[in-house]
Amino acid sequence: MIGRLERVAPQGVDMSDLAAREILIAGSRALAHAGAGESFQLLLGAIAEHLGVESAVILVPSEGRDGLEIVASFGLQDAAVAGLAAAVGNPGHPIARTFAKPVASFDVLPTAPGGPALRTHIPLVVTRGSSEIVLGVLALAHEQSIDPAMRPILQAGADLVAVAIERAVTA
Repeated sequence: MIGRLERVAPQGVDMSDLAAREILIAGSRALAHAGAGESFQLLLGAIAEHLGVESAVILVPSEGRDGLEIVASFGLQDAAVAGLAAAVGNPGHPIARTFAKPVASFDVLPTAPGGPALRTHIPLVVTRGSSEIVLGVLALAHEQSIDPAMRPILQAGADLVAVAIERAVTA
């Protein structure tokens, strides 16, 4: 692989086990010891690196206006972050739709040309009492399909991100 580190699991360790371990370690350290912005970056970096995605963002509702804002990014230049931030302002954008109707989508084709071949959008949800609260969206761009065995690990990472957002909002 050119330009990327290829992760190799130690003998006898499955890649999903390694990813789960590293995401859990990053998540627990972030939630226990980091502020909101640093937590988002640590979690996003661990998820992206261990799932082998090219880029990823965490989006939350914008303060004081409609729409979503990007609070953390991985693997994107500033211009790409700005372009994506503008695009998700359209209620029909797949990320905005994921926030409005919180259903995960895996390995879908992008709606605009450029970048990696596939997209995955995970709603960031916490349940309090009997209510589900959508706090944001984890959006990933990747060349290869997300292995179905890795999806529960991705969801666990997304759950940790949701808790980090909730902590930031209630702090």
